[in-house]
Amino acid sequence: MFKQVHKYIVKAFIGPWIITFLICVFLLLMQFLWKYIDDLVGKGLEWNIIVELLFYASLTLVPLALPLSILLATIMTFGGLGEKNELFAMKSGGISLYRIMYPLLIFNIIISFGAFYFANNLLPYTNLKMRSLLFSIQQQRPEVNIRNGIFTEPVDNLSIKVDRKYRNNNTLEGVLIYDHRNLAGNNNVTTAKAGNIKITEDKTVLIMELFDGFRYEDLKLDKNKKKSNKTRPHQTSKYKKQIVYIELDGLGLDRSNEDLFKNGFEMLNNQQLTLAADSLSRSLHKREQEIWFNLKKYSLFKGEASWLNQSEEQKQIAQIEVQELFIEDPKFAINSDSVFANLNLNQKNKVIDFALNYSRAAKQYVEVTDIEVQGYKRWIARHDIEWHRKYMLSIACLLFFLVGAPLGAIIRKGGFGLPVIISVFIFLIYYVISITFEKTVRELVLAPEIGMWISSYMLIPVGFFLIYRTANDSMRVSPHFYRKLKSIFQRNKSRNT
Repeated sequence: MFKQVHKYIVKAFIGPWIITFLICVFLLLMQFLWKYIDDLVGKGLEWNIIVELLFYASLTLVPLALPLSILLATIMTFGGLGEKNELFAMKSGGISLYRIMYPLLIFNIIISFGAFYFANNLLPYTNLKMRSLLFSIQQQRPEVNIRNGIFTEPVDNLSIKVDRKYRNNNTLEGVLIYDHRNLAGNNNVTTAKAGNIKITEDKTVLIMELFDGFRYEDLKLDKNKKKSNKTRPHQTSKYKKQIVYIELDGLGLDRSNEDLFKNGFEMLNNQQLTLAADSLSRSLHKREQEIWFNLKKYSLFKGEASWLNQSEEQKQIAQIEVQELFIEDPKFAINSDSVFANLNLNQKNKVIDFALNYSRAAKQYVEVTDIEVQGYKRWIARHDIEWHRKYMLSIACLLFFLVGAPLGAIIRKGGFGLPVIISVFIFLIYYVISITFEKTVRELVLAPEIGMWISSYMLIPVGFFLIYRTANDSMRVSPHFYRKLKSIFQRNKSRNT
């Protein structure tokens, strides 16, 4: 009996879960397109490049869409069972809420393991592909992205502006071209009343036919000749027709830039993140030692020996010797006050100026190196955040199921109505808390093992509390509550009309 019930519950969950997952990915993908629409429009991209980018972007959105879809599908499933009184029938037959949740708990544990495998192995590769492809698109030159009244650079240091462009045949009116490719300023200007534009099939050359225009070019003075009476000699030419060839060396989509991003923390799995964080920690420790010895050499103890050229062992030995020299042996103790008191006024002023200069230099050095050290620590924290995030995804999938199952049994409403509102509300609270405390980890306020897991720590007691109260029938929303809520909205609507 239990096996048939379990199969029925799993089938009731899988359908809404797949649908809600696809809907969540689609909505998040629309947000991605809205964010990067300016980088995609006017680049002359082929359809397969756009499809590839959207595919990679969809995979990168799985960590957000998967927990939300599980929460929504769980509330819909148990809400639908409660609305049809099937939960009541199962409990009347001696099946507790724990036994009803058991098959979906196993199913969601499997999803959690799959989510961790995806986040640890597939997501870094997807991030690398998506980031490199998006960077290539952003760096790609626009093919014919010449808009009315706006300067456009098809290649570096060449600006084109037209008064009007006809899209049907690429005809131009009022053409103005500034050629800065000789890096000598605005010394080469071309104008035309009309023209047209086209690109070769291999997309390497832009061809412009210009009609009825002028070309102005400044000329350089020959040092061997006498100077001209004109301070700025130039050459002016008038033409009826002129063909301009512009080599578009940066127009093609460069797909060989993955090396720029492959060492980023989002492109590494947990094992690589651990190795990278350890390497950064060692570099940070070495840098802190260098800062300390620089302070000792140039601020605390002025000596001829070069501390930086010595080995770590020699530096430690020298440090111990200096401490023994000035602390343990009394005959080397120096009373600086008495030495300073025996100086004349001029010498005292020089000593004070000397001390102030070294103090200011030491303070400035400490402030600059502190920024460097904090940057090291923040970069290490980003690696730690990414390491914990992969585990958070799998745990969040399981926790949202534990919260959604009793909530669905409580509200006893299926479909995309009330479950969607409750799911989005809970997920927004979880997401806001996660982002807030993640920023505290980035700013080195909290440790990653605390800040990254606070949102999960808050869900655990909430989930078990709801499960316990729902299993004992201590929490239930009666149909009368929905009728009363509906009547309130209808009453307010009639008043407004």
